[in-house]
Amino acid sequence: MVIQIDRGLTPRVSDPAHVLRQGAHDQILGLLMLAVSVLLLLVPMATQAGPKDAQINEMLVGLVVAFTAGWRIYRGGSLRSDAVVGLAGAWLIVSPLVLDAQNTAVDTADRVLALVAGSALVVLSLVSLLIWRSDRRRRT
Repeated sequence: MVIQIDRGLTPRVSDPAHVLRQGAHDQILGLLMLAVSVLLLLVPMATQAGPKDAQINEMLVGLVVAFTAGWRIYRGGSLRSDAVVGLAGAWLIVSPLVLDAQNTAVDTADRVLALVAGSALVVLSLVSLLIWRSDRRRRT
């Protein structure tokens, strides 16, 4: 006869809807954010044509989002990770205008990549915030 002592290490699934919302918030949206960051990291490296300022900007934002999305997948999402991703997306949307104002050439392909990736990151962070908020509302 084996006696197993539960020290709180086994997860209890008392609310399956919460587990589903948490999985969508942390894993699915985190993977989509990671995919956008990989796109931001690989496209500037692959093209090598166009202005370097815009490519460096996209790669730095891609690194920030990659680390944030990786942390989110590994440890779980929070409002802070949603805010970081949302701000990174907003910066990508605004960055072509800022770089143009500094008399830095911004290639059309870099501008399109920044606008599309930035919009995707903002939408993903807003969806993540809505899921987090609905989960908090239903749990209380």
